[in-house]
Amino acid sequence: MKQLLISATLLLGATMAWAHGCPREMKAIDAKLPSAQLSAETLAKVQELRAQGEQFHKDGKHTESMAALAEAKKLLGM
Repeated sequence: MKQLLISATLLLGATMAWAHGCPREMKAIDAKLPSAQLSAETLAKVQELRAQGEQFHKDGKHTESMAALAEAKKLLGM
């Protein structure tokens, strides 16, 4: 029982860490966008992924949010 409680606590803590990582990733993308040298198509894709990441975050889907934001950062060369 004690191990189950510890595991649940660790899982909750990891989920909370992911949740708080999303805004940090969005800020990093926002800071890089003005100086990014991207084609119009790539810029549109980055903006779309960033918006998806924010929506996933708001919906509580933090794994999906971080995946979308990571893809946006990759396109930005971050």
